[in-house]
Amino acid sequence: MGIFEKMEKHGHEQIVFCYNKPTNLKAIIAIHNTTLGNAIGGCRLWRYESERDALDDSLVLSEIMTCQSAIADSDTGGGKIVLWHDFDDTPDEAYFRALGRFIEGLKGRIVTYPDLGTDTNHMRYIKRETDYVMLFGAPTGGAESAEITACGVYWGMKACAKEVYGISELDGLTIAIQGVGSVGDKLADYLMREDLKLIVTDLNYDRLKNVQDKYPQTRIVKPEEILSSECDILSPCALGPVITKKNVSDLRCKIIAGPAYNILEDISLSDELKRREILCAPDSVVNCGEMFLTEDAFKILSKKQALASAEKIYDIMAKVIAKSKRENISTYEAAHRIARERIRKVGAIKDILKSPVIFSRKEIKGE
Repeated sequence: MGIFEKMEKHGHEQIVFCYNKPTNLKAIIAIHNTTLGNAIGGCRLWRYESERDALDDSLVLSEIMTCQSAIADSDTGGGKIVLWHDFDDTPDEAYFRALGRFIEGLKGRIVTYPDLGTDTNHMRYIKRETDYVMLFGAPTGGAESAEITACGVYWGMKACAKEVYGISELDGLTIAIQGVGSVGDKLADYLMREDLKLIVTDLNYDRLKNVQDKYPQTRIVKPEEILSSECDILSPCALGPVITKKNVSDLRCKIIAGPAYNILEDISLSDELKRREILCAPDSVVNCGEMFLTEDAFKILSKKQALASAEKIYDIMAKVIAKSKRENISTYEAAHRIARERIRKVGAIKDILKSPVIFSRKEIKGE
């Protein structure tokens, strides 16, 4: 499938390929939809196997961002910046400043922030060349992206528990976390406020030890055992896809809710999970906590404001579940319908001129 065919399939507005030979920068800027406002999307640095993999990731992730923005009632659109790191050296200041100049050239079409493989220091380099970048955390008075994302997942889980078990408290449940990196570790902190059992796995021993040092009762399992672990809630916090056609029958949970993007190998699996009576929270919903880091594409909220806003994910998830039941569709399809409907309605009023030209009586008469 060609690039334009892929853009048509996913509904993208613009794909920008950026290359800078001196720094070996290879970037793909994907802008999916800007009906609601400037596209917003993280800047991901990853060692993709191929150019095609990098492009496909940018297309999928930017589309998810559009859904997240619409679901979160944000006045932003969806985009993503993917950096294809296919060399041995660590990207330096010049590398990210080169990216900043490409972003500046788009004049606000997209605003970015740290994502997998990048951090606030990298964003500071980008900011030397453009204002279309957000810096989160203590220096700005805002919340860290990992913390706000974990908070949102926590509240999304509670909404799912309310539907499945009749109570929003997680006391007495067993929750399995796949991946305890920055978000997974923060999620464990939120979960252990309640009286529950925790199962974790990760490829990194130090991360596992960190969680078990804080919560000695935590049970550690091998990565290949986490999906088949007996639990109430499975929370994928690592790279997707996680649930595939091959392993879906291994699941021993009632709820899937985690911050991993692309939890499902194929969207058709959402129907299979529904058939198996497993409630799967769409990543576009429970992972949209980062949308509450800002009031719009530029104004960063305080940590207190952001965390309070992330609690809205409980109501958003409940709304998605209700629509899923009412229309007998998967939660994924329900989330997408809610997002598409908001985009359609807002898009329909865009041809109204907000500031019409006012002519004086003399001008009308030609005096």
